[in-house]
Amino acid sequence: MLQVNGAMIPMRRVASVLIVILFCIFLSTITASGTYIAHDNHTTSIEDITLRDDAFHGRGMLPYIEWWYFDAKLDNGYSLTVGVQVLNIFAKGIVTTRLTLYQQGSIIIKSYDKYFLRDFSASSEIPSVFIEGNQVILGTYDSLKDCFVYNVTIKVPGGGVSLHFVGCTDGWKRQQQTGDWWVVVLPRANVTGTVTIDNTTMNVTGTGYHDHNWGISPRIALHFGWFWGTCSSSNYTVTWAEIRTTRVTQLPIMVVNTKDGGYLEIPSETIWFSTDNISLDHFRRVPWFFNIEAMTEHVFLVIDMEVLSVDHTEMLGFINYWRYHVQCTGTIIVDGHMEQVEGISIMEYLRFR
Repeated sequence: MLQVNGAMIPMRRVASVLIVILFCIFLSTITASGTYIAHDNHTTSIEDITLRDDAFHGRGMLPYIEWWYFDAKLDNGYSLTVGVQVLNIFAKGIVTTRLTLYQQGSIIIKSYDKYFLRDFSASSEIPSVFIEGNQVILGTYDSLKDCFVYNVTIKVPGGGVSLHFVGCTDGWKRQQQTGDWWVVVLPRANVTGTVTIDNTTMNVTGTGYHDHNWGISPRIALHFGWFWGTCSSSNYTVTWAEIRTTRVTQLPIMVVNTKDGGYLEIPSETIWFSTDNISLDHFRRVPWFFNIEAMTEHVFLVIDMEVLSVDHTEMLGFINYWRYHVQCTGTIIVDGHMEQVEGISIMEYLRFR
């Protein structure tokens, strides 16, 4: 134990934090090819994607972090998130899987499993991920329907899911200021499949989302954190984020997708994000109400998000992560066509400090 300002801190946690900090400093100066780079900012716009963007990227023998994320809001009141994360430090790494199943926002299953890197295999050409020989993710392109199609299967103690995602919007990607890529493959998808709880299996339908982050430099941890979420009307889906570069500086991001159509990036200077109803949770000030607004030549929107439930997770001993279920209400107008935003969505808040 280490004593700081009268408080006792476990040495294991201190060591973990120091390792991550050193890892951040080292990786922040290296590109995928192994050459050193300056800490410049990237100014990029969103781009179209292919299946290869959602394949495994890695960095060879160099350190890297990469993850795939899926969520689904089901018509029977259940919702879920599935994640696969790969962390490699000097050819020694771990792979983790996460499945969290909710009923009306309350946790039914919360599973977190760790594996050796040797238990993980993935294609660098298509989204195909295996863990211990079992396929967890398989993504394909349906040329007849012009959409991406995914199968996601994971089994854990107490249950599992086997889900089929069919995209109904165009995907996109964006390179972040820290140099990593955020690939939103399925801003909106129709979901069918099965959910198993104990010995009971039910057929489900609903709406889903999928993204993939790769090329991640751990200098991302030099940020304060971020908010992320989605909201939908009948024909429009809003994917948004606010990167908190410090406690007081922000970078808002927003893309509006049209169902069975394309997307429109919203300039950051036309986006306004605010929080309210602040309360303490796990010794941190956490908001329980959110508002996001945007106004451009083509898009006007005002959306309120009221928190229904919160699920907290601590990662690596110092990263705090809150997953919210929120009630979204508001209005979106795209080129003069107005729709109401109404429904439950999943959003997140991550803090590095």
